[in-house]
Amino acid sequence: MKKILFLLLGITLLSLPSCFKLDNWDEPDCTFHGTVYDVYTGEPLLASQDDWQIRTWERSWTGHGGGATRSRDLRIKQDGTYQNTKYFAGRYDLLPYNGPYWPVDTLKGVELKKSTQQDFTLTPYLQIVDFDHKVAWIASTGRYRMMITFKVKVPSDAQGKVVLEKDGKALPQLRDVRAFLSLTTFCGAGMNSFIDFSEYVTDLRQNNSKTWDELFNDGNGKDITGQYSLTCDLKPNYTYYLRVGACVQDAYNKYNYSPIVKVVVPQAQ
Repeated sequence: MKKILFLLLGITLLSLPSCFKLDNWDEPDCTFHGTVYDVYTGEPLLASQDDWQIRTWERSWTGHGGGATRSRDLRIKQDGTYQNTKYFAGRYDLLPYNGPYWPVDTLKGVELKKSTQQDFTLTPYLQIVDFDHKVAWIASTGRYRMMITFKVKVPSDAQGKVVLEKDGKALPQLRDVRAFLSLTTFCGAGMNSFIDFSEYVTDLRQNNSKTWDELFNDGNGKDITGQYSLTCDLKPNYTYYLRVGACVQDAYNKYNYSPIVKVVVPQAQ
């Protein structure tokens, strides 16, 4: 009986290789890379880690179902650049997606060979201006206190007109402004990019219920809000990284950012 079982097992094992087909596709070895630029400044549009993406669809391969493959995302880095070295050569549609800027049309039929650079120029909703911070020792708490100040500006077009509407769509209302504090150079609303304690989240966020006209009136102008002030305590002898952002009430709720600044806190006094 045992001999019969071993014989059947051997036949089964020998037949297994015939059940598998050899994968004869070359691995993906093509690179998409580029920079997303701010139309107003000509500088890279600042982001947080994986805050938003370039969505891609491969159109040159129809797949088994006779249609285009599913979308795939290129993650935007903090400095506004992106790169992925594991794409198949072919023809792609590309769309900046999920970010704090006026919507744009899909860029169609981009040919990817060995390496393709594709830059984008986008129109951000907002800009952070007059960003500053000051740190002072508070003896009663044994900590330093930081005061963060800034304003929010709605940019103007080439004719100097404030961009409160574009392509028939109104600028969404300001949802909130916020400061982000991190112990690393990765700083913003992205994953693992801020200190997730209530004193550095709730206390450093200010919600908004005013219209743009009311906010401009606070700033005594037609395109800039009044000054925001946010305060938090810092531990002595620590190094932090700080930036601020403003977010509108659109479908994605992402922030337009200031640059990141390094805050070196001295020893206790």
